[in-house]
Amino acid sequence: MRSLFDLRGQVVAVAGAAGAFGSVISQELIRQGCSLAIFDKNTDGLKQLASQFDSDRVYFRTFDVTEEAECQLALQAAFERWERLDGFVNCVGLFEIISATEMPEEIFSQIIETNLSAAFLMCRTAAKIMIPQKHGRIINIASVSDSISNPGYAAYAASKAALTHLTRVLAVEWAEYSITVNAISPAICDTPLTHSFLEQGNNREYVQSRIPMGRLLEPMDILGTVILLLSQSGSFITGQAIHIDGGRTIS
Repeated sequence: MRSLFDLRGQVVAVAGAAGAFGSVISQELIRQGCSLAIFDKNTDGLKQLASQFDSDRVYFRTFDVTEEAECQLALQAAFERWERLDGFVNCVGLFEIISATEMPEEIFSQIIETNLSAAFLMCRTAAKIMIPQKHGRIINIASVSDSISNPGYAAYAASKAALTHLTRVLAVEWAEYSITVNAISPAICDTPLTHSFLEQGNNREYVQSRIPMGRLLEPMDILGTVILLLSQSGSFITGQAIHIDGGRTIS
């Protein structure tokens, strides 16, 4: 009998695959026996990631997540290669911390476009492939900022709160096709996106002090939940924002 968490043979697409979360998720899914379609705007990082895997089990392509036509071409090519798409994991994100009175409008718009609008475009592109299959799992990587309020987070927190509610709406729309849509909301992690912020003043110490478990999140911390949501064990979980935060949202 296969394990309830067995992912062998699944085809999963990962957007933002060259990033801190996307690369760790991609590596784990390969270890779990999946075939992968990996996407990112970072061509060099994507090629480096793909070089770690058996070429028969990976397809990679660079594309702009804010352009729906490019997203459609990428996911359709992956579908044509394996003739199925079991899962889609959206790890794309933009992180800028600027006070509301000083934030340029174009920065606010860019964060919303990347973290929310692009997520919508990618999710519905994946869903259009999954609906005829009557099967699929969609995961958005959100943030604890979907629930907590910090100064300087006007754009980022708004985008992640909207993303988790978008996730709920899409879950309702696509449930009849046996497509689950969930969000994973991690606490802050030291990544290339957040490192400069954490190194400013006493930000690192302050952030850690607000997490009851006393440390920052590591990308590995979310892997169990990704596996759960993609596996048979997660078949009746949908519309949820699962916080992996060392207690941050309850402190």
